[in-house]
Amino acid sequence: MNLLANRLGQVNKIYAFPEGYLDRSLRKCYTGPTQKNEMIRKVCRFNVLRFLLTSTFIAFYVALPAGAATIDDALKNIRSLPPVQRKAVIEENARKEREVVWYTSMGLTDFPKIVDAFEKAVPYVKVKANRLTQSTIVTKIDTEARAGLFAVDVVGSAPVEIWELKQRGHSASYLSPELKAFPVGSYDPQGFWSSFEVTPIVVALNTKLVPLDEAPRSYQDLLQPKWKGKINMGSDEYAWYSVMLDGMGKTKGLEYMKALARQQLHIPGSSSIMRLQLMLAGESAIALAARGRRVTEYKEKGAPVDYRLFDPYPAEPNALALMRRSSHPYAAIAFIDWILSEEAQSLIAQQIPRLTLRKGVKQIPRHQELYKKEFVFVNPASIGANLNELIASYQQVFNVR
Repeated sequence: MNLLANRLGQVNKIYAFPEGYLDRSLRKCYTGPTQKNEMIRKVCRFNVLRFLLTSTFIAFYVALPAGAATIDDALKNIRSLPPVQRKAVIEENARKEREVVWYTSMGLTDFPKIVDAFEKAVPYVKVKANRLTQSTIVTKIDTEARAGLFAVDVVGSAPVEIWELKQRGHSASYLSPELKAFPVGSYDPQGFWSSFEVTPIVVALNTKLVPLDEAPRSYQDLLQPKWKGKINMGSDEYAWYSVMLDGMGKTKGLEYMKALARQQLHIPGSSSIMRLQLMLAGESAIALAARGRRVTEYKEKGAPVDYRLFDPYPAEPNALALMRRSSHPYAAIAFIDWILSEEAQSLIAQQIPRLTLRKGVKQIPRHQELYKKEFVFVNPASIGANLNELIASYQQVFNVR
């Protein structure tokens, strides 16, 4: 009955019946008026169960149309082809698929620009984009998969979510030829994720409160007595914390974090923008783990802010993952290849603008200084596999509840 109850729930979702509709229908076969007649009861059960079997068959073919290529088929088909022929095969099949479904956690004002540019460059494929928060993107994919629906082709999100997709068997291995122009660490060597933009994490300074000749020059300098009570940090900077512990080594890293916690940090919440604004308002002199893109934007507008790049220099990637049960595999491959291309990376850097990772792409002036030091990328495998431990450690060290 548990298996039957699960299937009832899945079919309810697929066909958008009112919640519990099929469950009530089946229950009537056992407890309703039909129990008075054994033959009617059997017919009732037969009809409901027949519907469930039929719906399973239909749901499978809705998720994967007859004759459609799978990811494995597509990758095998193009694996050994020379570039020109490879591109032709992808285009021919993507024209037949006609669309690609993209789930992304990118900002509402930014991802439509990527969609518009892709559809101009590849006019035979339309993008169905669904903007989701990082906290809901994996849940949605899990829910759809349990219901037999495999709607999404490509996912773009942060390291933790990308790791979870791989661990749950949702993503496929794909190493785009475009990755030859990307730095080591910005993509998975096995091909389960490829970063197309990055958020550098810096130390921001209120220049009215911190004379530049007295500004800290390293993370160790933040432990000086003069900075006690003058530093703010977020309540959930787990990406920064992960890179720091990896870079310093766990034992030395934890020793440093405990010393930092004794500096009486201000921890006003999780919003990095709010923390930056509070610093500019004079609530603190330094904002630890500030987002470089936002800091440079405020600086260009004349706010009293500057920043420093310390070792390690953490950077959180926004990565793409190809879905293992993609219904539009060739269109999905075309979409990923395009986003990683020089054309798209230049557009993202210049017009959105965000910080891209392809080598040789020109950034807007205010972003160029953020590339003066090599990034230490937040590693999905490191933060994803150790997230619960990292959260517990962070909350204990900094007394966050």
